[in-house]
Amino acid sequence: MTARCYILASVAEYLRKQIDDLECVLEILQTLDGMFAKSNSTARQAVIGALMNTRITEGNVRDHCLKMMGHISAAEVIGAKLEQEMKIDMILESLLDSFNKLKLTLVELMHELESTERFFVKQGNAYHAESSSIPKGKLKGGKKNKKQKETGPAIKPTVMKKSKGKCFKCRQ
Repeated sequence: MTARCYILASVAEYLRKQIDDLECVLEILQTLDGMFAKSNSTARQAVIGALMNTRITEGNVRDHCLKMMGHISAAEVIGAKLEQEMKIDMILESLLDSFNKLKLTLVELMHELESTERFFVKQGNAYHAESSSIPKGKLKGGKKNKKQKETGPAIKPTVMKKSKGKCFKCRQ
């Protein structure tokens, strides 16, 4: 009974007239909740709408991505189910048209990676190591491998030079 009295004392006069005839505190709370609480679908629509209508403005891409990730998190808290690919697509779609070079199909991505790999192989990249089934220390007969010097290992890191070649994407 005291909870009911506290509720009636704390609400506005027009609300008190509507809930005064209710005896149970649970009924009072459900009535107030029905009057003021947003429905779950309305809240979800608002969050998804904000997510889909957000576009990058002049500013930092990092800040925009964090803002989009916040919208995605809010949508998931409310109950929207978004797959990882959908999240990434929504962020990419919200970027400016100058970022459209990031939108590749899987086949295009594979070709880009292959051309990058060929570039690194041609440059003799230090990070590209070839494996061999023959150890470089000793051969089967106990003789030293010709590739290895007596003083230490023959592997020396190479320094990458800046390439002045063509762009992988646009071939310029």
